[in-house]
Amino acid sequence: MEIWIVDDEKNLNQGLAIALEGEGWEVVPAYSLADLSHLLSERTPDVVLLDVRLPDGDGISALPSILRTRPEAKVIVMTAYGDSPTIVRAIQEGAYDFLDKPFPLEAVKNLVARAAESILLKRRISRLSRDRSVSLVGDCPAVAAVRSLVEKLSGHRDVNVLVWGESGTGKEVVARLIHEASSGSGDLIALNCAAIPEALLEAELFGYRRGAFTGAAQDKTGLIESADGGTLFLDEIADLPMALQGKLLRFLDSRTVRPLGATRERKVSVRVVCATAADLKERVEKGAFRQDLFYRISMIPVLLPPLRERGRDVLLLAETFISEFNRKLNRSVRGLTPEVEEVFLRYRWPGNVRELRNVLERVFILKDPSEGEIRLSDLPAEMVEALSGDAPSPAGGKTLEDRLLAGERAILEKALAEHGGNRTRAAESLGISRYALLRKLQKHRLA
Repeated sequence: MEIWIVDDEKNLNQGLAIALEGEGWEVVPAYSLADLSHLLSERTPDVVLLDVRLPDGDGISALPSILRTRPEAKVIVMTAYGDSPTIVRAIQEGAYDFLDKPFPLEAVKNLVARAAESILLKRRISRLSRDRSVSLVGDCPAVAAVRSLVEKLSGHRDVNVLVWGESGTGKEVVARLIHEASSGSGDLIALNCAAIPEALLEAELFGYRRGAFTGAAQDKTGLIESADGGTLFLDEIADLPMALQGKLLRFLDSRTVRPLGATRERKVSVRVVCATAADLKERVEKGAFRQDLFYRISMIPVLLPPLRERGRDVLLLAETFISEFNRKLNRSVRGLTPEVEEVFLRYRWPGNVRELRNVLERVFILKDPSEGEIRLSDLPAEMVEALSGDAPSPAGGKTLEDRLLAGERAILEKALAEHGGNRTRAAESLGISRYALLRKLQKHRLA
């Protein structure tokens, strides 16, 4: 983290440099606008302490060039002339905060630490977009019930929601919907409980104070505190270590957080959405998950059905993803052929909505751009083959594989002709499923 001090008072500049270097920051001094301009041509700052009156001009006038060079930089304006118009102008130009000279050394150290922490948070945590286009696509009763529940939660703060569902069913989408429906001004902050080592998880959630343990060189704001006024999304909650389950329970009961090494608790207002694909009741029975925590996080349970139980929702979702990929890849795919629709409706979708999206993205990448529809031959072979397991016994005792030696195309044409183009009966006569027949017809350009 690089701190620039732009002030022509050498004693003040050097004194601040010594103090901030003692906190572990890298400090770069500048004494004029010309020095600042030269620095900006060679490097970029993280935090800038900028004096208003410099020997060669107005410090505030340099704010746009600093932020143009480094948009995430935090500029703290220093002034001995703390009149309101000056401060207002500085804030309008993008200043992070200001200090009235003379100021206590602790004040500048604390302000710099806060500015640095703000930058680090943006780099460190997952902030889910507040894009209002997010939606839960589907008409089945279970999805309609979830949307209704989200609407009912819109006026409530400090609620706990547990989203249950198989992997890929859209648990994160539900968390985003709950967040967007709220009236709070805070962020939605996500943490995957299975992705952070247990030794670091407590510090990530609750934060710590400088000196709390070896290596804690400065204060760190935890994710719970960072989500104040917004929503905390704890994914894979079943994998939360037992040692932390009690601490999370206490926070949920009191809505107060105390960082490691701190002596005081801070009240926060945050919506907590937990998600899991695991059977938490089974985990409770096995002693791997606290029963009291289970009851607390499931204040409002939300069950997301697997895609295979959502009927024709799979076709609505497919239309949504096709529109998305058409925009993204500048394509004009019109939709699915009837054969593909039938496969989508009968396929089990073990990976749920995520698998559907991945299949369609793969199709778009590999498909001939000139073709306007998604055909059976565009689908992964394993999808159609997965529907071929319950084939009826072949008529006449001969399987299709036997007849392929004598000419597959001729056999397929003959079977269709004998049954008046009825593909179901033709498939039965050949001893294969209708889906296997459709794929072979597609291969021979007969469909």
